[in-house]
Amino acid sequence: MWQEQYPVVVGVDGTEASALAVRWAVREAVARHRRLRVVHAYSWPPALGPVPMYTELPEYDPKEVRLAAERVVDDSVRLARELADDRIEVTGGAVEGHRVSVLLTESAQAEVVVVGSRRLHAVGSAMLGSVGAGLTARAAGPTVVVRGPAGEAAEGTSVIAGVDGGERSATVLRYAFEHASRHRVGVRAVLCRHPRMVGPARWTAAAAEQARVRAASWLAEVLAGWEQKYPDVPVSRALLDDHPVSGLVAESAAQQLLVVGGHRRHAVAGSLLGSVSQGVLHHADCPVAVVPTGD
Repeated sequence: MWQEQYPVVVGVDGTEASALAVRWAVREAVARHRRLRVVHAYSWPPALGPVPMYTELPEYDPKEVRLAAERVVDDSVRLARELADDRIEVTGGAVEGHRVSVLLTESAQAEVVVVGSRRLHAVGSAMLGSVGAGLTARAAGPTVVVRGPAGEAAEGTSVIAGVDGGERSATVLRYAFEHASRHRVGVRAVLCRHPRMVGPARWTAAAAEQARVRAASWLAEVLAGWEQKYPDVPVSRALLDDHPVSGLVAESAAQQLLVVGGHRRHAVAGSLLGSVSQGVLHHADCPVAVVPTGD
């Protein structure tokens, strides 16, 4: 359980994607009535990546590297304060260390950690693998990767909750309903049943239909409890015969947020939300929240 005094943390790097993450984080901090902490991780010596043989390495002044990191933080804090308009406290810090390690440490004392994604297809996927994937897999709390702007509530957007029929889906639904209630949008629970995950090819049409009925019944039953707890949140549901990644990505286009679990778990639907979370992080067009659900 995250303590009330914990802030919303946003990791920044001075890019346009970073600015988009700051904008999302400000909205979330205001909605949660929490302070915002802006963090930029830098390393010394700077990470250069693969270096060709016999190449003369440039010289770096540690002081200049630190000053550059502080400028990134100052610019992001300035943007956040302009957007927050004195509604929340905004602080920032440049922290020496590997980006994933720094943000993992921050996650232990954060309500949620927010990072951006450059969405550069193959290049972006590699970058996500080094930061977003590493962070979402091991963070102490929820992580949001801002893959694109959130849809506006006035446009009838929803929080898409990817569930798999297991007990740990409750963690995903809890986060989805809490977020929807804060931002005054609806929740759409999506249960994907890929044919090859549901059962063997020798299944009869009748058996497949029975499995579908059971899944639909579970989805309706579990949502009834959340509807009662959050009467202010409009609720809809979808049972899709599709792979979880493609199904969730299609459902989440231009929506408020896509919420998935962060660990492998399969049950009624046969989906693996741990691996699914990595898939949607590479393809979704809206912000993605990955919520730890246990091993």
